[in-house]
Amino acid sequence: MRPPVIWLATWLVASTLSVGCADSGSGASLCDRAAGVLATCGQIVDQSPFGTCQPAQRKLAAEVVAVYDQRGCAALVNIKADSFLCSELPFLCVTHTVDELQPFVTDGCSMFPDGTPSNRTWWQHCCITHDFAYYAGGSADLRAAADDGLAACIASEVDDAFGNLMRAGVRVGGTPALNTPWRWGYGWTYDALNGYRDLPDDQRAAAQAQIDAYMANPVPPDALEQRLDRLSDSIVSVPGLQEAMRAVQDEVDKLDQPPLP
Repeated sequence: MRPPVIWLATWLVASTLSVGCADSGSGASLCDRAAGVLATCGQIVDQSPFGTCQPAQRKLAAEVVAVYDQRGCAALVNIKADSFLCSELPFLCVTHTVDELQPFVTDGCSMFPDGTPSNRTWWQHCCITHDFAYYAGGSADLRAAADDGLAACIASEVDDAFGNLMRAGVRVGGTPALNTPWRWGYGWTYDALNGYRDLPDDQRAAAQAQIDAYMANPVPPDALEQRLDRLSDSIVSVPGLQEAMRAVQDEVDKLDQPPLP
């Protein structure tokens, strides 16, 4: 019998306050405080954009804290109405249009295997369908439905336990709050605070048109080894992702082992 899957919880801002940052001391405290400011002001995301506390994130954290100290939550909640603040904190002032949408691309199961060494694309089709949803983005409910669909598809190929493990991994890794190439809504400009949004009809239609164009002329994803090399910097930027990758790989290794007599 395969071991039970330990669920990897979806992380809210409150949990990211306990995540260790890349640097200790005042830098980490600053990132924690900025994440707390966003939560206090109602900007709840499943992982803080300051969660890994790299130098660029610390700089943004300092700017957010400074605005909050000077003007309170009202300035952050209504920031798009203030052209001066938008010039100071452009990462909080993203306005989406159809023109920004990138052509659809898929990397299969991203940082997870698409199959086993003996069947390297076993469940890859599940991940490509999942990418259709992640490319377009939308509400948090749509993301949850896409992740449930991934788990069900992989369960139909392997079993429920492995499907659940893959869902847990994408819940950790796919947050729209961090600027990774596989994040929820990756077809659009990175939006740290509004990664979950209801797409207007024209944007939804534009995303579907790009997906339809890909389906008419599909391009196979790169092999896992190529993806990991290209995505290495993004992988280390997501708290908990490397642990999720190891858990998935451990289960993949077992799939190619002959059953015990």
